[in-house]
This record gives sequence, structure tokens and C-alpha cells, in this order.
Amino acid sequence: MRLRQSGSYYGGMQVLRCLLPCLCVIIIGAAHGQPRDVADFSGLYRPAGLEVQPCGRNEWMRRSFETDTFCFGSNDGFPFRSEGLERWKAFSPIDDPVLGCVEDFPRNAMRGRPMKVTLGGKVTEIAYWFNNEWFVRTVHMDGATPPVDTPNTVTGYSIGRWVGDSLIVETTHTRGGPMFNDHKPNSTSAHFTERFWRAPDGKNLLMDITLNDPEIYAKPFLLNRQEWIWSEPNAPLSQDKCEPSSIWERRLQNRTAQ
Repeated sequence: MRLRQSGSYYGGMQVLRCLLPCLCVIIIGAAHGQPRDVADFSGLYRPAGLEVQPCGRNEWMRRSFETDTFCFGSNDGFPFRSEGLERWKAFSPIDDPVLGCVEDFPRNAMRGRPMKVTLGGKVTEIAYWFNNEWFVRTVHMDGATPPVDTPNTVTGYSIGRWVGDSLIVETTHTRGGPMFNDHKPNSTSAHFTERFWRAPDGKNLLMDITLNDPEIYAKPFLLNRQEWIWSEPNAPLSQDKCEPSSIWERRLQNRTAQ
């Protein structure tokens, strides 16, 4: 016996075929996109200059981004392995990428640069203003793990997700190297976890960076906590040009004077 299928049946199937792609997008967006009840914090921000450092006993302190020694050059609060401590002590300042006007992540996230956040469903961008241009990090919001052949780069590979009202960004595949001017290092095996959430004023942004790097440090620890001040979208940005030769000359002068 053959069942008779009406025109309304076929019409309904056609509508369903058209809706399925849209439903998939909605489901994916709900899983990885920004929660509906969380205000969009896309925008331009400037560092407040206040932060929590590993040596700060969870207290807010003010750091000079000019000296940028971080914890006053002390390793207090940094859970170094003996091999990691030796690597730090043996690092040659000549090998610092910043001498060539290159700031790897996470260094650029902690150097007092203006930051621009652009939230998206599939891709979120976090950018830092340096050397008259935006240094852009791409955060993949689809939850996909890095491909096997992912190279280690200046930006690393970042995956993002929402947990409540916080944006969580996990970054791997960085190049390693110094994170501050006193050259405390991370390795190419480092795993960084950032958390971004609104400050109590509902306008500024707070950020945590936790580092898990078993090649250098004995346990995961809070590397940095900062407050970012909301700025107008058209706020002027520094036009300072980074010149490797001038940085190199200042370094030589400082070392000679010591």
C-alpha cells in the first residue's frame, strides 16, 4: 500500500531544508557566541597601569611601563623549576626580540599598549597598538583544537569560549622567549589562559593571564591581572615609531652606566 503524500507535506519539507542551515548556525552561535545577557564589550581600551603581579600577594600595584622590570627583577612568586631558573639567568639580552621591534604574546598584552577588542561569533580579534599599527590576534570561537602542523608564531594559536559573563581565551604555539624586560621566560610549550570580564563600573575591562609552562615552571600560576580603561573609538593613538637602532643604543648606554 502506498501512502499518499500531499502537497503540504512536500512544502513543509522544502521549508525544513531551507531552515536547517540557519538552525545549525543558531545552535553553534549559542554554544560559542556571546551570551545574550552579556553586554558587548568590543571597543578600544587603555591600560590603567594597575595590576596584580605574581610577587604582589594578590594586591593591586602600579608598574612603570618604562622600566618594565616586573616584580622589581625578583623571581619571588615565579615557581621556577631549577632548569627554568638557569635558562632565565643564562638569557643574553642581545637575543631579546624587542631589539628588533618585535613583541611576542604575552609580552605585548602586558606592556601598556592600547588594546582593541572585536567580539564575533566565529572569530574574535584582540589587537594591541605598537609601532603605529595594530598587532592582531585571532581567537577561534568554534572550539576547534589547533591543527597538528600548527607552527609556533608571534601570536600563537588562540581558542575562545564564554563561561558565564567571562570570555576565556586559551593560547598555545607561541615562540617562547622573554615576557618582560628582565627576560623572565616562557617556552614553546607554554599554555596561556586569559579571562576577560567587565569591571564593577560596567565600562572598564578586567583581564587575568594564567601561565602553565611545565618546561620552565613547577606549577600553573597567575602571571598578570590588569584593568583596562574604556576609551572613545576615535581617541588618538601614539605615533611613536620603533627604531631598533635607537633601542639598541639606549640599552648599550644603560649597561655601560651600571
